[in-house]
Amino acid sequence: MYPRISNLNRRQAMTVAGAAAAAALVIAAPSVALAREDLQGALRELAGKVFYSADRPGRWKGKEKVHSPLIKVDKDGNDLLIRAATQHAMSDDHFIIKHILLDAKLNVLSEKLFDKIFDMPRSRFALNGYSGRLYIVSVCNVHDNWINWTDA
Repeated sequence: MYPRISNLNRRQAMTVAGAAAAAALVIAAPSVALAREDLQGALRELAGKVFYSADRPGRWKGKEKVHSPLIKVDKDGNDLLIRAATQHAMSDDHFIIKHILLDAKLNVLSEKLFDKIFDMPRSRFALNGYSGRLYIVSVCNVHDNWINWTDA
């Protein structure tokens, strides 16, 4: 049986909200729109509403710098090392919950949960043989889901 929404703590509620947002992206964004440059089509329509990005901060305008994840990709043959960082302080009442790595079709490849007491919001993801667009979602417990992308 699923827990009642009223019984969820804030972290659980944000995780559920993040999963719902990712599901909405997968359902609403056809792969044709994802093949285009930048966020376009259905994905662009959701930017600034369901999730946020540096160029579409929506209601969180002014929060882009500390919420939009930075991405660096290092290649070594077929091996990729994807590093993500969110320049966000971690406090008891305001922190980054996790980073989610998505492929070009918005499938979840991996995720990293953060402990607000011990971790800084930094992730490392190793991939072998992947090429194409990659998305990183940074989930903040106060300012929702922020997405950035790069091509590998």
